[in-house]
Amino acid sequence: MGGAKKRLRIAVDCYEVTKELTGVGRVIHNILLSLCREQGRYEFHVFSRQEVKDYSKCRNIKQYVLPEDKGYFRWQNGSFFRGVKECHPELLIAPNYTLPFFVRTKSIVFEHDVSFASHPEWFPKKEVLKRKYFVKRSLRKASLILTLSEVSKQEIIRHYSVSPGKIKVLYLGAGENFMPAAETEVSRWKEKKGIKGRKVIGFLGSIFNRRNVPHLVEAVRHLRTEFPEIMLYIVGKDLTYPPQNMRRILNEEWILWEESIQESELPLYFSSLDVFAYLSEYEGFGLPPLEALSCGTVPVLLKKGALAEVYSEFSLMAENPDAEEIQYHLKRALKDQDRMDTLMRAFKKKRSYFSWGRVAGEFSAAMDEVLHGK
Repeated sequence: MGGAKKRLRIAVDCYEVTKELTGVGRVIHNILLSLCREQGRYEFHVFSRQEVKDYSKCRNIKQYVLPEDKGYFRWQNGSFFRGVKECHPELLIAPNYTLPFFVRTKSIVFEHDVSFASHPEWFPKKEVLKRKYFVKRSLRKASLILTLSEVSKQEIIRHYSVSPGKIKVLYLGAGENFMPAAETEVSRWKEKKGIKGRKVIGFLGSIFNRRNVPHLVEAVRHLRTEFPEIMLYIVGKDLTYPPQNMRRILNEEWILWEESIQESELPLYFSSLDVFAYLSEYEGFGLPPLEALSCGTVPVLLKKGALAEVYSEFSLMAENPDAEEIQYHLKRALKDQDRMDTLMRAFKKKRSYFSWGRVAGEFSAAMDEVLHGK
């Protein structure tokens, strides 16, 4: 008599899945939540720094909490590596750019981007050297590499001479909770934040130099001569390098700056904006513009790299990150409602494609390919 098939064990590095989710953590967290809704063939052994309550509800996820150990490298190659060895997985998922140093099992590594190789001037020299070495080693050892755009795929090939067939592109998704919030909820949110009755331009994401937040500030400053009711609402930690004095730059009565907001508040944040601005010179994909669109807010983006690849049909695109051009596109977003409606209609036709369910399905197919050669 045949019994139930034993599930294949998949070990997952969830170091970045914390209470304050950002890029890497949000990607793997949403994929896991989508996959755990299906009983499937897999049993996920998830290793994280903090307990993730969502995973306790998933019958095919076993969670192991491994406290911080003097930084990611030591955690990944110490307690995480020992945990992986003990669970004897058929496959290791590494969503944070690199693999443990001595891993021997089949593996999938996410290489979200290679900004440190394309633009080393954006990082301390020591960090660039370290990243280049560990990424090169990981890409060589990985069974499969996942990246988030064709632009990133071509950069990986160019910098690391990886075979194109070893790399798959996986466009990201936005959760079903990202939808336009009710007007009453938006009104309460804006009152709570002290921005009720104001037009609001927003930016959300870690503040890197490549995202041109100071140029956005200057553009809004000039725009306020015509629209004095405008506020700029910035959400993100200052991670500029070389460092910029963001506390001084953002110290204006018409700027609200918060380092983070709750994950559950993101749909309200995006729904409360008149315009979302994300003038980044380099992204692997750029998730915030997708979430803004899903909440009914058309973004103003920089026409470069992955942002141009993914969002050209649905966004206003600035050619250059100078304040004058940014101001022009922000003004157009505020005044040309017909154009904004056209862009939003174009996005709504594609909204179902940008789902975590579709991402999880493609990810599952990638696991099958590595494990079974399908």
